[in-house]
Amino acid sequence: IEELEEELEENEDDISDLKNKIESKNEEYNELLGNLRKEKKKTTNLEDELSSARQALEEKVEELKIKMGSLDFIQEILSAKEISTEDTQKLYKRINTFESFVKGSYLDLNSYLYNSYDIPWKEFIGKQAIAPKKQHVIDNCDQWTATKRKSWLDGKRTIAFVGEFSAGKTSIVNRILTQDNPDIPKLPVSTKATTAIPTYIAGGSVVSYSFISGDGRRKEILEETFKKVSKEVLAQIKGVSSLIKYFVMTYKNPNLNGLSILDTPGFNSNDSEDRDRTIDVINECDALFWVFDVNAGTVNRSSISIIKEKLNKPLYIVINKVDTKSESEIQKVEELIQKTLKEEGLKVEQFIRFSSKASIEDIMTPIHSVKKIESRENFISEIKEDLEHLLKECKEKVDKQEKSFEEERQNGYDISDDLEEEFILLYKDCDAAKQIPRWETHLFSSNRYEMSKEEYDQLSELLDIIAEERPKIIDYKIDNLIENAEKVQEAYSMLCKMKLTWQNINDCLEQYKKITKVL
Repeated sequence: IEELEEELEENEDDISDLKNKIESKNEEYNELLGNLRKEKKKTTNLEDELSSARQALEEKVEELKIKMGSLDFIQEILSAKEISTEDTQKLYKRINTFESFVKGSYLDLNSYLYNSYDIPWKEFIGKQAIAPKKQHVIDNCDQWTATKRKSWLDGKRTIAFVGEFSAGKTSIVNRILTQDNPDIPKLPVSTKATTAIPTYIAGGSVVSYSFISGDGRRKEILEETFKKVSKEVLAQIKGVSSLIKYFVMTYKNPNLNGLSILDTPGFNSNDSEDRDRTIDVINECDALFWVFDVNAGTVNRSSISIIKEKLNKPLYIVINKVDTKSESEIQKVEELIQKTLKEEGLKVEQFIRFSSKASIEDIMTPIHSVKKIESRENFISEIKEDLEHLLKECKEKVDKQEKSFEEERQNGYDISDDLEEEFILLYKDCDAAKQIPRWETHLFSSNRYEMSKEEYDQLSELLDIIAEERPKIIDYKIDNLIENAEKVQEAYSMLCKMKLTWQNINDCLEQYKKITKVL
């Protein structure tokens, strides 16, 4: 028993030691567990930091790619070669010469004519016509020169498409280009590119990409360069309008015969350069097709303001994606747009409902109904007709003034003849008065002039006529003669002025004939 008790005590001591060891191990375990949690937290934080760093790196890489893309784009744009042939240079020179003539000699002549004479022009007369006619001529001249310098516009019906983001404008343009023929390639232009800068699409013998520089020169670029254009790339370039006004893309497509399409970024850009660029090119078009998404159902007020103030084009409204709405909903959207535009005083030529399922004729029929701006086509002949009209008007005025001058001169001759007649009568009266007293000789008195009572009365009457009546008539005739001389001089001066004016108009017309002969 004693041995067992001793053994028990020893076991209890061992148990106590083991418990202490267990407690010590538990403390170590808890410490290690705490350290593990701390390390896990650190690991999580490191993973978060690593993820953030990776995301930031990806953003920086993407930003660097955009900047590199912008740099490449700028280098390619700056190194682009100008498309210029000897014939093109000659044509541009002739166009510039005619433009200088119209805005110089022709308008100066008009200012002089309307300032000097009461010549009618439209509802204006004389000086009132100077400013409106000048503005009319400059506007038409700018449109004419812009068209003649652009082979993709000259002689073609040009349609501009505008629309808010995702209104489906590009899909409509593609359907017009393909005419639903799967064998004709769709417009090889990215949405980003056409959203960024106005792009003309016209027919041509080969596929070509070019742009018009800030100084008006046309330069050729590669398709890859063209496809680099996006809002992101352009955001890196300050003053892009000084480099690129708009793009021109041509490719072989029979559906573009006689037709040129302008794809624009619209008016809702925050960049005033984008907006002004869009307005300038739309002004060179024959009609504006404004595309709405039927699901949006709203009208951009700022776009309305720009159309009212800056554009004077036939307006067509295209309500797109009508296959996604019921007839009643489509009608409500159309009525809302119609009401809004009417309140703003905008005339709409036609409302067009369209979708990917609609017949292509639904959009082509209105396009074919658009009339080319005749003033642009007939500008040269209008200048000639106006000069010939002014020459004719002036010739009529010269003839009328010449007649007036001859009449005044004949009046002077008549007055001179009358005055001469009065002097003859005065001479006769004086001679008659001189003959009345008779010289009589007497034997018993001195010799003297004598007359009878009847002769004395006759002499008195003659002297009254000579002293009063004849001088008054002669004085009156002399005043008439002086007045007539002034009128003759005035009529002659006016005649010389009108003849000089006629000569100036004729010289201007001859200058016109010489310049336009090579055009």
